[in-house]
Amino acid sequence: MQTRQFQSIRRQILYITYIFTFIIGLVIAIVGYVFFQSSLQKNLINSSQANLSYLKDYIDSKLNNIDQLVIYCSYNSAITSYVESDAYLASQRLSAYNVLSEYCQNNASSKYLHRVVITGPRESYIQTVNAIYSTTSDIASELPGQAFFEELVSSPMNYGYGLINDPFYIAREKKVLPLLKPITHKFNANVGGYMFLEISDELFTDALQNYYHDDPGRLILSLGSHDYIYEDGLLRNFEEEFTVYQKANDPSDDSSYSLEYRKDSQGQKYIAVTQKLSHTGCSVCHLIPRKQFLSGLGNFIPLSLFIFAVLILLTVIMNRLLNRTITAPVYEIQNRLTQISTGDFSRDTSIEWNHELGDIGKKVNDLAENIKRLLDSALESEKEKRDLEYKILQSQVNPHFLYNTLNSIKWMAITQGATGISEMTTALSRLLKSIAKGTRLFIPLRDEISLLQDYFTIQQYRYGGTLQMDILLPQELENFLILKFTLQPLVENAIFHGIEPTGRAGTIRITVSCVNDSDIQIEVRDNGVGMSQETIEHILNHENAAGSDFFRDFGVSNIQKRLKYEYGSDYGIRIDSVPGEYTGMIVVIPMQTLEDRESQTDNISREK
Repeated sequence: MQTRQFQSIRRQILYITYIFTFIIGLVIAIVGYVFFQSSLQKNLINSSQANLSYLKDYIDSKLNNIDQLVIYCSYNSAITSYVESDAYLASQRLSAYNVLSEYCQNNASSKYLHRVVITGPRESYIQTVNAIYSTTSDIASELPGQAFFEELVSSPMNYGYGLINDPFYIAREKKVLPLLKPITHKFNANVGGYMFLEISDELFTDALQNYYHDDPGRLILSLGSHDYIYEDGLLRNFEEEFTVYQKANDPSDDSSYSLEYRKDSQGQKYIAVTQKLSHTGCSVCHLIPRKQFLSGLGNFIPLSLFIFAVLILLTVIMNRLLNRTITAPVYEIQNRLTQISTGDFSRDTSIEWNHELGDIGKKVNDLAENIKRLLDSALESEKEKRDLEYKILQSQVNPHFLYNTLNSIKWMAITQGATGISEMTTALSRLLKSIAKGTRLFIPLRDEISLLQDYFTIQQYRYGGTLQMDILLPQELENFLILKFTLQPLVENAIFHGIEPTGRAGTIRITVSCVNDSDIQIEVRDNGVGMSQETIEHILNHENAAGSDFFRDFGVSNIQKRLKYEYGSDYGIRIDSVPGEYTGMIVVIPMQTLEDRESQTDNISREK
């Protein structure tokens, strides 16, 4: 039955694949051809606009530098004094020349300043020019006779006059752009002289050379009414006639570029992308032949698009089918396993489908429930084990019987005036009474310190008063919890293995402090014999018992294990010691109050 059902599904998938392959493949082939052509044209135009924008910024920046130079010179006092002077003064001329030379050298477009001339009184002039283009011409007298003079005087700093050969250096052709700026007197509008500049055509050819040279088409530079085509690194006059048969954007648009469809006298069609420069009458144009968009589309592109479309279509169909039937269920089972690894053992019925993968989902849920039962059982067993171990410790002696007996000894000692015996029996009775109070594992720090003081009192009398213990417990830390009998083994270790071997009096200092907002540090430091690093490792990892039979199950290594078990691997004991000087046992525990502990216990119970 299942086999026939699977065969039917495969047959349906096959029919659907044939139909979609034919219909969608045909549509994509037709639409793709049109879209590719349109997209190619649009991308080429956008690329041209972007590149022309960079080209515009480059040329504008160079021309702006030249404009700035003219402004500086027009208002410089040394230059205006030279222009206004009625007498020929060599000092004024030298001062003006130095200023002009300095300004030209420091200008960012200095390499394109072919010649800069300032005419002064009595047809004198100063100029800066490349040495190879120096001339013996009397520029001051010849300048007014040049063909461009009248037009440039009436339109100062007009970049639209066009490129000409250097009129003052006939021996060698050099294309330059002439610019003229009258220099007026400081206190009136009278013209005292002129600032004449020849801008090298390299300013434009360098910029055009940096243009993306792999673009198809031709580059046209327009300076006023003069058009120049850039070919082989040179600018040549461009006189070909074009007819605009369609405008792609509104002529009234304020954008800095325009897009036109043109055709030449032979009927060849172009797309003209024109970028206006910031200087009036100047622009750069990229002529892109329309045939560029049609090359290669006739045969290769439709076939490639058709094959590509069919492959993508088949891939999408098969991917969706597999995803719905196999991938999605496997992914959900994987997520469920991830949740189980993080501790979520609840049953998830959404993965129990009615097929083979659903059977796997059911087994995963059964596995999660079994793991939960095993963990609960292990936790309960561990708790019972710890409680039993603690009760065994208590049962080593009968605390109530000993307490009553020691109480009688205490009163006999008081009656007979034996103060030391009285204090020792009192301390011991309090110690035993604490053991008899119950099985609480966690007690406040003040109670732990009180137990420690009772124990130390006994040891102090044992050693004849040669021991001293200083305790620093801030009041704000007294109520935080600690594992019961954590500090006593550390003090016992300090007495038996630290101070006693020295054969002299010793001091134990206990300091309780905060190490951060969430942890407490307790240091038990003695001034005994100290220990080596090997001894430290042995105590923390291999020691099985302390020196006292009474607390034999609470050795330092055992305390270390209890702390890490209860608080985690970030907490426990570390030892700092210098042989012959001191040993410091440092205990780090988290800040926990009785309320925090009860809340944590409730959360664990609810999770179970």
